[in-house]
Amino acid sequence: MQRILSTAACMSLALMLACQQGLAASAYDKIKFPYSPMSWNSLPWWMAKEAGHFERNGLDVELFYEGASSVIVQAMLAGESNFGGLAGPAVVSNVIGGGDVIQIAAIVKTFTIPMFSAPNIKDVAQLKGQKVAVSRFGSISHIAAQNIFQKAGVTGATVIQSGGTPESAAMLMSGAVAAAMVPPPQSLILKEKGYRELVSVKQFREWNIPVVENGVAARRSFVDKNPGVAKRFIRSAFEGIKTIHENKELAIKTLAKYTKINDEKILEESYRYSVDALSKEGSMPPEAFSALVEQLVSQKSIDEAASKKLPLTAYFDNRFVSELEKEGFFKKLWQ
Repeated sequence: MQRILSTAACMSLALMLACQQGLAASAYDKIKFPYSPMSWNSLPWWMAKEAGHFERNGLDVELFYEGASSVIVQAMLAGESNFGGLAGPAVVSNVIGGGDVIQIAAIVKTFTIPMFSAPNIKDVAQLKGQKVAVSRFGSISHIAAQNIFQKAGVTGATVIQSGGTPESAAMLMSGAVAAAMVPPPQSLILKEKGYRELVSVKQFREWNIPVVENGVAARRSFVDKNPGVAKRFIRSAFEGIKTIHENKELAIKTLAKYTKINDEKILEESYRYSVDALSKEGSMPPEAFSALVEQLVSQKSIDEAASKKLPLTAYFDNRFVSELEKEGFFKKLWQ
């Protein structure tokens, strides 16, 4: 009888634990998270996943790569996801068009996509009448290219959309274009093959162009109703950035896993880019959106009259980052 009671007690305990685990799993908020590009820019999401930050913040996040920001926004507006890893023109364009995808955190606040060219192209001026690849029309790589042309006074270059960063690099190597906007790790491959870096990240920094190149975007309709989920996602992303700084071995291993690149030199350079460029706090500078709207209007990518009807805050919301800041999150994270 005692053995039967003991067995029953064990079964009851096992059942109780199983129920608790099931409840804990079901308590996680499920999030589909499309992102771009396939480079170190996306390392915060990858690291938050690999290091378990999403789970510790009660999130069950499914990461999946999309070719460009404009594609991600389309998927979000179609109801396929409420968050995305993107920034820039696609956010502004969708708001102008009546969409509710906005920026809620910035992780990169400078242009970091260098322009590479065929070895015989030695100056941006030589791109007049030539084809230049960007990931997608309206993407951050497109805006970066347009800024280069404006700074260099170049007109007459034909911009081609490739579909993504790897595709842009492939077009350049095949000779289909004379230049391409390509960030690490693919840019390191181009360097090794003798392609020329026409415009570097250093040059972008010297130009000091206000921009949010990458960050967390979300549907305003969702985060207004679920502010806690938005804050936990942002928290996870910046905990991921902290882990990038603290655990180089895991960061490089994660880069290799997601980019499918195993060259140590390329991974090392990609890691260096991430440490140098990723922001330690997530607020969005309003001037970055003001400059972006002006650029898009000048390029006739958006309607000027429609843009004048909207305040800058239509494109972003700093409240979630501000609340985390008031709670001491960023200070504690980096102390």
